[in-house]
Parts: sequence; structure tokens; C-alpha cells
Amino acid sequence: MATLDADRSVGEYFAINLRKIREEKGLSQAELAQRVKDLGHSCTQATIWKLEQGHREPKLTEVVAIGAALDLLSWKDLASKPATFNATLAVNQWRRRAHDLAEQTRAAAAAQRDALVQLAFAVKAAQDAGLSVGGMDAGPGGWLELSPEVTVLREVLAARVADQVEDEERDRRWAEEDRLLEQIVGALEKSGLPLAITPEDIQVVGPNSPRDDDAEMGG
Repeated sequence: MATLDADRSVGEYFAINLRKIREEKGLSQAELAQRVKDLGHSCTQATIWKLEQGHREPKLTEVVAIGAALDLLSWKDLASKPATFNATLAVNQWRRRAHDLAEQTRAAAAAQRDALVQLAFAVKAAQDAGLSVGGMDAGPGGWLELSPEVTVLREVLAARVADQVEDEERDRRWAEEDRLLEQIVGALEKSGLPLAITPEDIQVVGPNSPRDDDAEMGG
């Protein structure tokens, strides 16, 4: 029996780690066995039970298949020391969470940009028709005051401030947000990126359809 130190074997580490991750994922032994079978590997509930009890050393093919069935980033983690395994699980859990939220943020940012562009077209159409609409979207504090990129950053900073609920800290944190936003805007100004959407400068190139790729935004 291969050993990793004087006290524990690969099978013992594997048994401890396997049971922990299976239970954390809310899977029964039978459900995990079915997942392994769905991947094309022979496995039964009895197999999982024997491995968790440490009754025998796991085969390499079993470790690889079970790691895949448990959606682990590396099947080798199952054979590591439990302390290392637990630390790796925590890191990977939050790494995946950060990745998922980053994708959601990109999607939300794209939707926000589209909404601001559509708003600019709507304001432009109202102005061309000589209509007065409620709100001052293009003025200070309006949704068109800043570019979509800066608006998204502003909302991210607002979310950061919202996490702090202590009243005595709120004013200071809002001031910090304003300071950070000023730094971001300053950097964007130096880059030459337009910082606002101006309805008056919209030039419709294609058919009368408020689509981003059919219009040019004046700079």
C-alpha cells in the first residue's frame, strides 16, 4: 500500500476527501455512482461505500472518473492531505464564484450600455419633435451624464458602499466613492474617451431604427 507519510495512505486520504466533498455537494453514494456511470465508467453504490470506508486503494481510473463526476478542477486533489484538500476546495469555490460573477457583470454592463444608447435615441427623438419629457437625463445627475463605461463603474462603487450599513461611516464612504470616481473619470479624460452621450450629436446613418450599429455618436 503506497504511503504519503508514516501515518496515512493514499487510500485513507482519498476516503476522507471523497466523503467530505460528496456530502458537501449533497450527493448520496448512489447518486455519485450514477454520475460516474454517466461518464462511461463502471461504478456502483457499493464501490463508493468501499472507497469511503478505505477498504481498498482506489484505482487511477476511478480517481479520475470520480473527480470528473464531482466537477473538481483536478482529480489529484482527492489524494492530497485533508487540510490541503479543504484549502484547495475553498480557493476553487471562490475562484469559480468570482469567474461566474465576472461573466454576469460583463453581461450586465453590455445591457446597461445598450439601455443608455436607447435612452439617448429616445431623448433625441423627443428633442427633434419639440417635446418636453420629464427628467433631465443629459444633465447633471442624469443617466446620460457619463458614458456607459463610467456609469457601470459608478454602480460598482455604489454597490461597494451599500455593503457598509453603519450610518457614521456612510458619508465618509460616499466621499471615498466620489474620490475614486473622479480618479477614474480623470484617467478616462486623459485617454480621450468620450465621457458623456449627447443626444444632439447623434447622427442616424441607417434606417430609422434605434440600433447601435446603425448610428454614429458624435464626439
